[in-house]
Amino acid sequence: MSSIKKILLVNDTRGAQEYLHRAFNEMGIKCDIATFGWPTINKIDNAMNFDPFRKLGLFGKPFRPLLNLYNVIRLDDYDVASYVHRISFIDKPHFLRYADLPILRKKVSVMSYTGLGCDEISFIAGNKKLPYSPCNTCQKFDDPKHYCQKVVRPLGQKAIPKLNEYFDCAFSIGVEYSHVGDLFKNTVIPIPLPIDINEIPWMPAKSKNSGKINIIHTPSRPGFKGTSIVLEAIQILKQMRNDFEFQVVTGLPFSEYITTIKDADIIVDQVWSQHPGVNALWLLAMGKIVFSGNTDMAKEYFNLSSDCPIFDASPDPTLLAKRLNEVIEMKNNYCHLSEAGRNYVKQHHDHMKIASTYLKHWQIIKDNKNT
Repeated sequence: MSSIKKILLVNDTRGAQEYLHRAFNEMGIKCDIATFGWPTINKIDNAMNFDPFRKLGLFGKPFRPLLNLYNVIRLDDYDVASYVHRISFIDKPHFLRYADLPILRKKVSVMSYTGLGCDEISFIAGNKKLPYSPCNTCQKFDDPKHYCQKVVRPLGQKAIPKLNEYFDCAFSIGVEYSHVGDLFKNTVIPIPLPIDINEIPWMPAKSKNSGKINIIHTPSRPGFKGTSIVLEAIQILKQMRNDFEFQVVTGLPFSEYITTIKDADIIVDQVWSQHPGVNALWLLAMGKIVFSGNTDMAKEYFNLSSDCPIFDASPDPTLLAKRLNEVIEMKNNYCHLSEAGRNYVKQHHDHMKIASTYLKHWQIIKDNKNT
């Protein structure tokens, strides 16, 4: 029987915390989520916005850290505080970042961190074991002012000692963030991304004997996702065959996005990743044929077999075009692939299962503190 009755989730930029928030509350555990003005997949009921002055720009800048500190002081006690994206309620000024940690540490039994994005601890450029990464093209197309290189990465020199001083455990959602294990005092636990499959509409790719295949690329950030490589691969594919249509879908409101991709057969998510992210898993659960990260390195990290039906999207445009050509030839089998994709997400990424895994690890830490 778990003695964890109250959880605080801090930050959410990928949807993972939103799904955990839902799962814990469905389990009967009181779970609050602190957000900081960034958009989430859905409107989260009872979310606490700790950075309402973000929208005020320079006018709100002097008040933001003071309000954050005040809100942390007013927080209730929690059994667990689980962070993603950064380990502080305070964003700027950077000299005040982490000033909230000693305050919250006194209110919380278990402090937890999950690496799932390029924050000052788990930024992908820090992982030197990867065969390739999105960092160069992300910097070129998505971050021309080099904010990650000039600001985020240097903050790690301050963040990593704070992580080891105040946090009890750390998790990683993929091999891109496995280098956190070299930075943290305790073993970093691999954990799959949580997905609530019940909210995902079933819009599967259809098996076809004739007609054109509809291929869509859905980049939120063209540099990070590798859009230039996808476009080059499509040009190569056009020299190989003409029985497909191609479209880039980006910048749409979520409802329009779903409507636009409804009739897609193949969706190319990204080419620089080793493993699938939330978007790829969402598309897989919709029944789409998905190209994204699915390398042997990623499978070994989670000790998975080769049953993931995502097709690995190579950052080599020639190899990507060749694989797309092969998958188009499999069009008679799309119905089977669609069902296999949804079943895979249900088996490995169910938000209730992932929440239970977190609880198990947190409970062990809490019990050890009480003995």
